[in-house]
This record gives sequence, C-alpha cells and structure tokens, in this order.
Amino acid sequence: MSHDKKTITIIISAVLVLALVIGWCSWRKHVTSVKEAQTSASVHSQKSKTEKKAQKPVLTDEQKEQNKAIALQMEKDMRNWGVDSLADPHQWAKQPADQVLAALRTPDNIETPSDMPVSMKTNQAWGSDAPSYVCNMSDYQSLCDTMPTAQAWWRNEVWGTGSRWVKDPTVTVLDNGKVRVKGTVRSILVTSGDTYSMGGYNALTPAWRDYRIDDVLTIDNDKVSDVEYRSNQYWWINPFLSQWTPDNVADNLGYGSRIAIPVSGGLNWNGMNPTGITRVLNSPTSMGDMDGKVDWSMWDDLIQAGNTAESQQQAPDLDPEKDAATIHERE
Repeated sequence: MSHDKKTITIIISAVLVLALVIGWCSWRKHVTSVKEAQTSASVHSQKSKTEKKAQKPVLTDEQKEQNKAIALQMEKDMRNWGVDSLADPHQWAKQPADQVLAALRTPDNIETPSDMPVSMKTNQAWGSDAPSYVCNMSDYQSLCDTMPTAQAWWRNEVWGTGSRWVKDPTVTVLDNGKVRVKGTVRSILVTSGDTYSMGGYNALTPAWRDYRIDDVLTIDNDKVSDVEYRSNQYWWINPFLSQWTPDNVADNLGYGSRIAIPVSGGLNWNGMNPTGITRVLNSPTSMGDMDGKVDWSMWDDLIQAGNTAESQQQAPDLDPEKDAATIHERE
C-alpha cells in the first residue's frame, strides 16, 4: 500500500510539473504576442509620422499658379531653340536659295538661357558649350581644335536644327506638389545633299517631326530641382540638358514630314565642311523618289507653267508631263 501511495505521489507531481510547464509556455507566448503587436504598432506609428513629415505641405492656389508658371518657363527654355520649326515653309517658295538657307541656318551662338529656373545639378557634357563629339572620341582628336564645342561641331555637320512647342503645353500641379507638363514639340532638320532641280528651281527638302512631351518637374524655392521624363527624349528637343551626338538624328527626324521647297538659284552650303561622321537626310532624285514621302505641292504651278511653255523654252532637265503624272498618282 505504501508503494502505491508513492507511485501516485510521483504521478501527481509529474502532472503538476507538466501543467506548470504548459502554463508557463502559454504565458510566454501571450507576452511575446503582445510585445510583437506593440512593436508593430509602434513601427507603423513611426512610419506614418515619417510619411506625414515627408509629405509636402498643401500648396495654396497662389503657390500652385506660381509653380505652374515656373514649370512653363522651364519647359520653354529647355525646348525652344535654334531654327524656328513652326515657320511656314510656303513663305520661301520661289525665293532666292541663299535667302531661304539663311533663314534655316542654325544660329552662330546658342547658349543656355541665363534665366532658366533650374537648380538641379547639370552635367558638364550637356549643352552647346560642352566639349564636342569629336573631342570626346579618340579617333577624331585631330578635328578637336577646329570644332572644340558641341555648337561648333554640329553647325559644321548639318545646316539647320531647332525645335519649338507647337502650342503652350498643359501644366498640372499633382497631389504631391510636383508639376506635370504635357504637349507636343516640333523639330526641324536641314542637311546638305538635295540635287533635284526643274525649270531653274532647286528642291530644298527639310524634315519636320513632332514629339510628345510628358515631364514631371519638382520645384523647390522657385527653381526646378528635378525633371522626370515620361516620354522618349532626344537631345535635339532638349539640347541644354543633353549631350549632343550624331546618333540617329537624320534617321529619326527623317520619319517625320518632308516638304520640297522650290528655291531659285543654287544651294550653296557655305560655312560647312562635314566630317562624314553624321548621317544626312535622304534626298529625292525625282518627284517619284522616296515612295511619295516628300510633299511636292509647291511645284504644282511650276509644272502647269511648264506644260504651257514651248519645248525650246524648257530647261533640259524639265519633264513637266512626267512630274505632273507623278504628283497626281500620289493624290
């Protein structure tokens, strides 16, 4: 009997120990869970406070309008430059070639606007005054002395380049205080290489192309401190914040609109000595060349005049019937 009591006592003790262990584990689990919940709540609270602190204060209507004006000025300073791409080419029809070429020539001195409202750090390789492409390439160091800057080099490579906003872009202040600018910029490119002539007129065929702009500007202390580009960027539509290179300029702009302007007299590309590094626009050798991608409408009255003229009065290279048929086939 004494042995049974001893056994029972041992069993009861073991049960009590087990119960204590289970109870202690449950208590620790509860304590740990509570601490984790408190820690999570604390981290969330701190994060919320940090996020609230990071958010810009709500802008007043006056501040919004001021930021919109700053963004608009910045975008115009960034993208309006060089040859006027919005000028109507019809004004140059039948005008002296030298006069037309002068209007389409890249200016001698292109500088970053002095009042551009920008505070962001800019790269020394950007803009017209930066070291030229030939100076940056070991294979062309011999050309660096004569074309030390991007401006000098590019003006030697192609005749004319420039861009303009087609119209004022839309400017919207976002919830985070940044400013979004959307619109269209038109660029123009004029290169040497045109050879077609008829009746004493030579064809000058620049290229125009429109580009969609979608930028988000950060403005701090009345200056643009950052620009986020949400559309494709090319240096010729953003020359002061980009490096000037020959890559794909003619190929890219060549996909735009081509218009043949009849100009009187020869096309003299005085002041240019292209290196051959930069591609030029493809030029039509006839009105039927380039699969109708060139607009020849300015030549209609010249063709009609040629049709009524006596054959001995026509220039040797004039075939008005053939050229007229080519135009009508495309209409």
